[in-house]
Amino acid sequence: MEKTKLTKNEYLDSLDPDNLNLEKKDLINFCHGCITDWKANKIANFKYILAMELFISAVRLTPEDVMKTVWKKILVWFWDLQFQNALAEKEGMLRRLADIGSG
Repeated sequence: MEKTKLTKNEYLDSLDPDNLNLEKKDLINFCHGCITDWKANKIANFKYILAMELFISAVRLTPEDVMKTVWKKILVWFWDLQFQNALAEKEGMLRRLADIGSG
């Protein structure tokens, strides 16, 4: 059985198990939930509230297809960052596995 190489878009689509079924309104509702939580301490969380309000504005202005492309990229970046972070941990699980494997 011969493996075929995925195009960049096919690869990004493969990383999206739910095909990003959420819509802009769902993302905006999530953001409003965060803001509601942060309003419990408005002074300490002012910068987060402001940033999230700006983010909501950006979501509203961004076309749906662009939004989905950006979120796919964010997912790829997030998982890569998680992996890099795990590698950087001095006492992390990956380090312990490396020690076991080289023992």
